[in-house]
Amino acid sequence: MKSMRLFILALMVFPGLITAQELWTPTSTGANVPSARFEHTAVWTGSKMIIWGGAIGIFTYLNTGGIYDPAANTWTATSTTNAPSARSEHVAVWTGSKMIVWGGTALTSTGGLYDPATDSWTAVSTTNAPSGNARCTAIWTGSKMIIWGGINNTVHSFNTGGIYDPVSNSWTATSTVNAPSPRYFHNAIWTGSKMIVWGGRDSVGDFNTGGIYDPVANSWTATSTTNAPSARQEGTMVWAGDKMIVWAGFSGGVYQNTGGIYNPTTDSWTATSIASAPTARSDFSFGIWTGSNMIVWGGYNGSGSGLVFNTGGIYDPAANSWTPTTTTGAPSPRDIHSVVLAGDKIIVWGGSDVNITPFNTGGIYTNPAVIGIENISTNVPSGFSLSQNYPNPFNPSTKFKFQIAKLTNAKVSVSDILGREVEVLVDKQLQPGTYEAGWNASAFPSGVYFYRLATNNYSETKKMVLIK
Repeated sequence: MKSMRLFILALMVFPGLITAQELWTPTSTGANVPSARFEHTAVWTGSKMIIWGGAIGIFTYLNTGGIYDPAANTWTATSTTNAPSARSEHVAVWTGSKMIVWGGTALTSTGGLYDPATDSWTAVSTTNAPSGNARCTAIWTGSKMIIWGGINNTVHSFNTGGIYDPVSNSWTATSTVNAPSPRYFHNAIWTGSKMIVWGGRDSVGDFNTGGIYDPVANSWTATSTTNAPSARQEGTMVWAGDKMIVWAGFSGGVYQNTGGIYNPTTDSWTATSIASAPTARSDFSFGIWTGSNMIVWGGYNGSGSGLVFNTGGIYDPAANSWTPTTTTGAPSPRDIHSVVLAGDKIIVWGGSDVNITPFNTGGIYTNPAVIGIENISTNVPSGFSLSQNYPNPFNPSTKFKFQIAKLTNAKVSVSDILGREVEVLVDKQLQPGTYEAGWNASAFPSGVYFYRLATNNYSETKKMVLIK
């Protein structure tokens, strides 16, 4: 008992000894929370999450949405004036100032640009747009949106796509020469200069093939199948700075907890470990890259009576190892939900249970060891400081250290050359110590950016350069 009292006293005298823990907290279900839904989209603006569209049942779709502020734990509704028609299984990207939504179960070549600053919609051009379809993929290059693949209501899948320029409100077609075979329920990522698509299915079966698309040359090259993961649809896929990680999915009645790491430079695959990996599942929307680890959560396994999950795992590609995410305080089990990386947190929202009953609940997952900032020393610094980022210039990820001299509220943010805040990396109370933060700028265009540390009594700003 005496040693316990001494330990508690030490924590009171030296608060830096207290380390933040893995934690789930619920998202608000109060005023203005959007109606329950699944198969919706979600984007992160840098300080808020926008969700839009989705389904509440078979053939019942929505064109409503909401803006969630995790700092205030509050919701505001998105306007429906001039909004796109109701839909699910559509795609959405964040441009840095607006959200673009396109396609979906409406099976039209329509979409909209939503400006949260003015709560207003403008239509996406349909001239030269790809054929209307659902279950396609979309990535943001930093200046344009590329959509590819998908399926229409005649169960016809596509290997076509389009590049949308929101500045000119115009489309150009992606080449079909050497493009992967037509498919849907596939995945796509942006490497900083190229798009990689992989997996998916057509009306016959599933794929373990893919392609690398260069939008500058408008050309495709195939990904190797040597040592590639088994064919699958509805898996998850993330870009890990210089490699692509594929995990989970479904094929021929079998759910997977296997995966692979693809190196586009060497066109080679290595397997992900299955030791301590989460239970096999599919969903294709449940994986996030934090800058150092892949985190997966939720999903579905239809074997037997069917099961949805509120479990997940943290995959460290450097160690090729898994650790489970906590279920304490986690949202209820679900799939076809949304997941976004929100600076130093992950936000899960919506989805459905095993009976396809939709949710309007969610959770915020915090784990300082693998998301956002890392406390690399609890020694009390002599003062506050912000170091230069490294590497600099960078593409698309960079890191920097900062020091906190006393318990304080701290905000670390990124602004563009015009001084507009584009990302909030940290906004919370921090103990004294030295921290390392990272920024993944894959969704932002090349240019000069500024990162800033601001506390109650201190602020410092430094410049960094993104080159793609």
